Amino acid sequence: MPGAGAIHLINGATWLNGATWLTTGKTHIALGLGLAACQKGLSVGFTTAAATVRQCLSDHWRSIGSLHELMEARDERRLLRLQKQVVGYKLLIIDELGFVPLSKTGAELLFELISQRYERGATLITSNLPFDEWTETFGSERLTGALLDRLTHHVHILEMNGDSYRLAQSRARNSAKAN
Repeated sequence: MPGAGAIHLINGATWLNGATWLTTGKTHIALGLGLAACQKGLSVGFTTAAATVRQCLSDHWRSIGSLHELMEARDERRLLRLQKQVVGYKLLIIDELGFVPLSKTGAELLFELISQRYERGATLITSNLPFDEWTETFGSERLTGALLDRLTHHVHILEMNGDSYRLAQSRARNSAKAN
């Protein structure tokens, strides 16, 4: 069971040491790892990829907003402060990468953010896309290649197969109603 491996990793002493985590789907595994980090007193930021760069982050759990706000922050010279806050998280979780294509500017900003976090803090990314389809999200083979180079250097990949957790819960509820 792939989830059991992730739960075992939570108890390890080094699972956050600047590593990148990529899970294909399975937001609840990412949330479990984030919660475990919070319980250990570590700072955690959580966002979806489409919302990665919108709001300033707090010390533990707080959503980042939309790409539009990051571009606004760039225009208003708040970008450096926002980037500094995001880089400071011990763990940054970016959920649902690839669900929404990014604009050229948005892709560049996300790349810059991940580059700044490289080897400074753990970054956990969930995606349902294999790496060879990430170019569609980032719009550039060169940018995607450079991003994957950084992300896969110290990577732990948890590949999840089978039904989604939400789908299984929905089926269970519908089955209980039918009985």
